[in-house]
Parts: sequence; structure tokens; C-alpha cells
Amino acid sequence: MEIAVALSGGIDSAVAAHLLKEEGHQVWGITMLHHACMEASLPQVRKVAEILGISLKVINLTEVFYREVILPFAQEYALGRTPNPCPLCNHRVKMGILMERALAKGAQKMATGHYARIVEEKGSCHLMKGKDRRKDQSYFLALLYQGQLSRLTLPLGNWSRPKVENLAQKLELSEEGLHSSQEICFLKEHYTHLLRELGLNPGPGPIRDTHGNLLGNHKGYIYYTIGQRRGLGVAQGVPIYVVKIIPQENTVVVGPKEALFSKKITILSPHWIHNPLGKGPWLLNIKIRYRHREAPALVEERGDKIRATFDTPQRAPTPGQLAVLYRGDEVLGGGWIEEAYGSF
Repeated sequence: MEIAVALSGGIDSAVAAHLLKEEGHQVWGITMLHHACMEASLPQVRKVAEILGISLKVINLTEVFYREVILPFAQEYALGRTPNPCPLCNHRVKMGILMERALAKGAQKMATGHYARIVEEKGSCHLMKGKDRRKDQSYFLALLYQGQLSRLTLPLGNWSRPKVENLAQKLELSEEGLHSSQEICFLKEHYTHLLRELGLNPGPGPIRDTHGNLLGNHKGYIYYTIGQRRGLGVAQGVPIYVVKIIPQENTVVVGPKEALFSKKITILSPHWIHNPLGKGPWLLNIKIRYRHREAPALVEERGDKIRATFDTPQRAPTPGQLAVLYRGDEVLGGGWIEEAYGSF
């Protein structure tokens, strides 16, 4: 089979390509130019392809990436949310336009170095957690469609990260200073530098407590995220955290730790990898951010939204983050957190 491997310059995609070659596939590399950071790392990607003994095709997707990822990233911050651009990029760009280009150039499938699994059953693709639970990256693929999953292969799904590192060292890949993929690959500096470049700089505004009392002033709401404790510049004698951002008032609301916890969230425009499960509600597990431990919740659809009620309150569900729905090891889908309830 002819397979294009999306090379990032890191050891994960490099080892994925090596494993596919060892299986006897016709393998070549594909990488996308999408930002200045990627252009700077292009020599490293070329070196990886050289070590692996495969050809490399470079696709310029700068305009697409700006439109589909960077602008929505900035727009979410303008709305007082905290975005996660990686699932959006995977859905719209990497397994979107880049995969289309790979298939147009003769590949039958595209591969990445994600730690997740795809199981085909009765003509349908099921997205599953990676065997290495500490590295599992199925969260980032939750917005993919059946058509994308059917053309995607994930060679590292059954591998552990230490095993990948050991193989990379044997292949002398680690000597090239290869890295793991960054969560926000297009940022060279703090995200606020990019927002200011795009004209988003709201300026100072009030910091209030959960009762509306004025406690001080902040330097601009884009500098704050839900759950943040440091850098608030407000002394209350007890630890306080950002619990809400109100962009239309340029206001940051702070409160005690217990005010961070919410038992209910709404999820906007949910995406289901398969058809919805039938008449709800359903008891599923939800991960409200990548590094968050998934938690059981009662889930029900209401129009174009999902209402989820957790068994126990969750810390800092954050508008703009992706909530991913699991049933056991399987990813059922996900959607963007719109609002959290019951925090204060």
C-alpha cells in the first residue's frame, strides 16, 4: 500500500514512517508549511526523511491554516474563551486539506504519529484510545469524520512512548535533536503577542469578585484564563482564581477555589463519529481538556447542543475547550464547551 506519512520533525511521526516501511508499504513523507515556526523546522523534517530513506513532499498551506486555525484561535480569545487549536487543525487542515493533497498525489492512506487506534468493523471506523494511557492522544482526533478515519492509519496506537524513544535511538533519530510535537505549534512567543498582532488588545479593566465588588484592575482580559491563580495582582488573604471572563464588559471575575467547580456544562455543535446513540440520556465519560481525567456524566442532546451533568463537580470547565465523549476506550465524538453551571 502507498502511504504518505505526515512528518512533523518529531520522533513520533518518524518512527511511524519507519514501522510502515518495515511492514513493506511504499512510504513517503508529506509536511505542510503553515507558519513561520514550521518553515524554521523544515531542515529538520528534511533530515528525518533522509535518515528514513524516503522522499518528502512539502505543501504550502499558509493561507488555509491562517483562515481555518489562526483566525478562529484569535476570535475565541476575543469572546473571552480559551481555545484549543489542535483538534480544529487535525479536522480541517491536517486530516482535511493535507490528506486530500496526499491522496491526490497517489497515496491510498495517510499516517500520523498520534497515539490512538482505529478499529474497522462492519465497514465502519471506530476511534479508540491508544494503548499507552499516559500518552493517549485520541482526544485530539475526536472531530474527525468517518471518511477521514477510513483513510488514516496510526502505527503508534499499540506502542508505548518509551518503546518509541528506544527505537528512535536505535535508528539514530534521537541524535538529530528531534522533539515531540508542541501543543500550539504556531506560537513562538506567548499567545498574546499573536493576538496583539491581529489587533486584539482590549486594555485594562476591572477585576471583581463573584458578588460584583471591585477588587482591582487587570491589564486586558486576553491575558487571563479560567483557573488562573498567578499574576492577578489582587491580595485577598486566601488564594483566588479566575472563575469567569466577561469580554463585553472587559471584566475578569475571581473567586475562591470552590468557585471553579461546576457540575453541569453545555457543549455546542456536538460532532458524532457515528450516528447519535439513539434516544438519550446516556451515561458516558467526558474529558473536558486533554490533561483532565475523564469523568462520568449524564449526557442528553437538546437541539444543536449537549447538556452534560457530571456525577461530581469538575474543576474549571472552560468555554472554548473541547469536551470529548468516551464510552469505554472508544471516542464517540466531541464539541466545544459553551458554558459551565453551578460554579458560583
